[in-house]
Amino acid sequence: MKPIYDVAVVGGGPAGAVMGWALAKRGVGVIMLEREQFPREKVCGDFVEPRGLRLLGSMGCLSALEMSRPLPITHVAMFLQSVCEYRGRIPTYGTISGLPPHGYIVPRHDLDAHLFECARRAGASVMEGCRVTAVTSSAGTMTLTGRRGTTSTTVRARLVVGADGTHSIVAKAAGLLHDDPRHVAVSQRAYVDGVGVENGEAAIFFDRDLFPGYGWMFPMSGGRANVGVGILSETRARLGISVSALFQAFLDKLRRQHPGCARIRLVSKPLGGIVRTYGCAGPNHFTGGVLVGDAGCFVDPMTGEGITPAMESALIASSVVADAVAEGRSDAAYLSAYEDRFREYFDPTLRYVDFCAAVMRNWHLRDFWLRVVARGCRRAAEEGEFARVASAAFGGLNVQPINILFHLWVHLIEDISGSGARVLLDALSGRMPSGLPWLDDVWTFSEGWSRSVFDDPSWHAEWTGDVLQKWALVASRLHIVEDPRRHGLQHALV
Repeated sequence: MKPIYDVAVVGGGPAGAVMGWALAKRGVGVIMLEREQFPREKVCGDFVEPRGLRLLGSMGCLSALEMSRPLPITHVAMFLQSVCEYRGRIPTYGTISGLPPHGYIVPRHDLDAHLFECARRAGASVMEGCRVTAVTSSAGTMTLTGRRGTTSTTVRARLVVGADGTHSIVAKAAGLLHDDPRHVAVSQRAYVDGVGVENGEAAIFFDRDLFPGYGWMFPMSGGRANVGVGILSETRARLGISVSALFQAFLDKLRRQHPGCARIRLVSKPLGGIVRTYGCAGPNHFTGGVLVGDAGCFVDPMTGEGITPAMESALIASSVVADAVAEGRSDAAYLSAYEDRFREYFDPTLRYVDFCAAVMRNWHLRDFWLRVVARGCRRAAEEGEFARVASAAFGGLNVQPINILFHLWVHLIEDISGSGARVLLDALSGRMPSGLPWLDDVWTFSEGWSRSVFDDPSWHAEWTGDVLQKWALVASRLHIVEDPRRHGLQHALV
């Protein structure tokens, strides 16, 4: 009989590798099953933000990745409707003690291979090229069957961890595979050469064609960049959008609009993929195991960034799984502690970001949001504190919902008060009132709202209900002022 492992981890990406590493460091008998051979390609924006770099450093993996001299990402350019509305340092980088003041673009064929090797060195058993096809449970033992080349293979373990991505066979076997198009983003990306960017300035593009979604250009060393587009699956299906056509159109815009991308050329085949965001995250535990990373929907609902949340979810789950092994438990009731812990860690921030994403789901309101975001970018260029607080909803490192809402209301009141004074002065001078951007915003919003109601009343009603429901979840957490993710999970590291 083959040995029974304590834990079998299905998937060797960031979530699976961190899980394997953390369990092995605790002395747990763990095996990692990865369908591909490393190094292997993975559709991703490749962006590792400062929280992820801190975690990699704590694991002892960062120095090996830095040997290739990745370009530190410190700046961002925000393009809205072909106009660069903000260019400068990323507002929240370098403001939090203990976090690197930059991010890196690390191709997944490098990142994942390094993390996988890190887990192997920690003592995890590994099996590459093993495609798991079924997961069953019997008498307290999880049995995983699959194929390795032309050979059938079977692995038995007391617990299983699903870290096998958006099409997770573990989640499917547990009846926890979510497929809600409101929370699924579809993307396509490729690598290009010929980028003329002097510093580590990422570029983000918002326009009507990409709404709700965005395009990106993430520069790397040597004039290379990861470029791509992402859009909500629901919108793609409703409007019959071709993501491939969207990507090609974006490349053309990039060459025209970005001064450093006029001569870019593709050096890889465009590849497509999907992610399921945190709005999809339901119960991620079951009798016999847990789900982490993309399999558990640990992806930022606004940015689609999933590398850092994947690693964080694995660290949170690893302590629960290790305790379950020590106690000889595998029941869902015991493993539900994982649900409590990841909710406590992620909900205060990602629920708010999910609410923002839900509000922006309505395609008819795209002109309103593009106007508002453009004006916010211009204000951010002038006011550092506003930039630091407001940018948190777009991938910030210290998301504080109550603080964000306070700043937005203060600035709205200032705009209205200032506009009222200008109207009064114009009237006293006998001139026509001018300079009322907030009135234009109200008109644009009203137009979009009316089109949404008359275009599809049932969808509009569903969307309104979804927004209200998500706001209720946010409101229940507004008393939490500190962002738990700011300090990370250093206590969970062995």
